Amino acid sequence: MVLGIDPGSICMGYAVLSFRQVRLASGTLKLGKKRNLAEKTAAVFTLVKELIQEHGVQEVAMEEFFYHKDPRALARISHCRGAAMAAAALEGIPVFEYSPMDVKKAVVGYGHATKEQVAWMLRQTFSLPDKLSPDETDALAVALCHLTQQHRLELLGQGC
Repeated sequence: MVLGIDPGSICMGYAVLSFRQVRLASGTLKLGKKRNLAEKTAAVFTLVKELIQEHGVQEVAMEEFFYHKDPRALARISHCRGAAMAAAALEGIPVFEYSPMDVKKAVVGYGHATKEQVAWMLRQTFSLPDKLSPDETDALAVALCHLTQQHRLELLGQGC
């Protein structure tokens, strides 16, 4: 099982996929704007730990760090990313990071795809409803990216 995470300080998307690319759980943790940073990071840590334990998650995937025009927002997101990574690390779960371009390329086949194109492809792949939050969609995308990347590495290791 792989847990895909789209970290954020207001909303965090998450998705658990089996290694056969079956969606087991996905959603959005609403952290809100009014909670303080300690409460937000505690909520992220708790949810990630619960998802790992409940679904037997063996790997965690998230997008690599990106540039943000607001340094304060970037710092808050960094804390939430750190809370997710710490929860995984304390459970002995490795964390893999992918660039947004790699995620789009893995899902759509084109690294400069729009968010709408990624969402459409995910709806087709997983028979999803039309209205998923962008955070949940991003979490599904990074989890699927991880599964496809790991599958390629396994094939290369077998000499295919």
